[in-house]
Parts: sequence; structure tokens; C-alpha cells
Amino acid sequence: MEEMSRSEFKANSIAVLGAASGIGRATALAFANDGANVAAIDVNTERLDGFDDELRETGAAKALTGVADVRNSAATDVAMQSIVDNFGGLDHLIFTSGILRVGSLMDMPEVEFDDVFDVNMRGFWIAARAAVPHLEAGPERRKSITALSSAAAIRPKASSGAYAASKIALSHLVRVLAVELASTGITVNAIAPATVETPMTQPFMGETNSNHGYRLSGTSPMGRIAQPEDIAKACLFLSSQASAYITGITMPVDGGSTAAMPRA
Repeated sequence: MEEMSRSEFKANSIAVLGAASGIGRATALAFANDGANVAAIDVNTERLDGFDDELRETGAAKALTGVADVRNSAATDVAMQSIVDNFGGLDHLIFTSGILRVGSLMDMPEVEFDDVFDVNMRGFWIAARAAVPHLEAGPERRKSITALSSAAAIRPKASSGAYAASKIALSHLVRVLAVELASTGITVNAIAPATVETPMTQPFMGETNSNHGYRLSGTSPMGRIAQPEDIAKACLFLSSQASAYITGITMPVDGGSTAAMPRA
């Protein structure tokens, strides 16, 4: 049986989009700890400052940071080419970029609705389209694409309409892309976390907030809220040899939260 081993990703090149904070940052550090070449890409220049040094200190063979907005195909293409130029290739793409806007579908401004889809769904398409030629061009070894969907795509709740719809659309793109790329050996999967303690979710935690009454649960049937590192481990698994025959799925990583959610 294939198992993940320490240093499995040594000499592999990883692109993590949305890497400046939260799940993306934890995932970049997890790959660095395994000795990979890690590129941390984000639109937030301030949070990327010095992160390449941290990645190297954690164990990355090589590390770089780059600024790119996933809504911009030209900038994303440049970022991918820079990774290949610096690392000599690309083996795994991890797409963690995402934004959350809440509110009634009847009241949400069009610009907010469009922003959610542009980043969460269209951004994934742009990133995958930019990465695939480089994934295909490299040596014949394990290649993968992993994206972040959400438990909201499985069990949506009021005030999360745009976000939930963008994530189910992403999950469907993952399935289609998995079929289209199956013959190349590149696997394509998504992870569906429930609430994870990150800078993006913190404003929606607690008993009261001013965000249209939208509140995220602070626990799960397993008795704790997920940490970014929980999702990072799943990203490593879906990039590993142990998951080489898994493609086209959206895998809940939620401590049983979606299993326990009441059905509508």
C-alpha cells in the first residue's frame, strides 16, 4: 500500500495560490517542511513580505513569493512562468484563493456577487489553465491540482448564497477538469472544509456580529474548530502518491460537520 512518507515532496515544485494567510499559508509551510520547492503566490504583498525566508527556514529546498491576482489571467500566467523559471518545473498546484461575501441574495450588490465568482470559481479556472501546460511539460511523475471548495457547497445556509454557489461551481469544474486531464495522469480534486479558524472567517465567529446575522459555528462533532494545518494535511495527501488513483472528488475535511448538519 502506498503511504505518504516524510520528504515525499523533496525536489517537487509546488505553487500555492492564496498563500499569504490562513489555509494557503499553512499549506505552503507544510510542503516546505517536506523539503519541496515552494512558491507562495497572493495578491497581498504585505503578508508575503519575508515569507520566502520563513519557507526556507522551515525546510523548503527553494522558495519564492510572487504577487498575482487570480482574476488576472496575464498576471497568473507570468507567476506560473516565474515558478518554472526558478524551480525548473511545476508538479503540484494548490488553489486556496477565495473571498467570502455574505448577505441575502435579494439584497447583495451585483459587484459583490461578481467578485465572489471571479475569485472563487473563475480564478481557479484561470490558475488551472495557466498551470496545466507546465504540469504536462515536466518529467513523468506524480502531478496534481487541488482546490478549496467548501462545506457550504454541500450544505448551504442562508446569507451564503453567492459563496456557496461559487464553491459548488468550483467543485463541478474540478470534476470536469479531472475527466479532461485523466489521460495525462494529472489528478484534480477539491477539499471542502467547514469552519476553519482563519483571518477570513474570524469576523463571522461568535454569538453576535454585524455581518447580516451570518454566523459560523465554532466547533464540530469532533469537539473543536478546524485549524489551517488540518486542511494543509489534506492538500498534501491529495498531492501524494497515496492518492494517485483519486481524481474528480470533493473531499469533506470538516470533523463531521456536514454529516451532522440538518437537512433542508
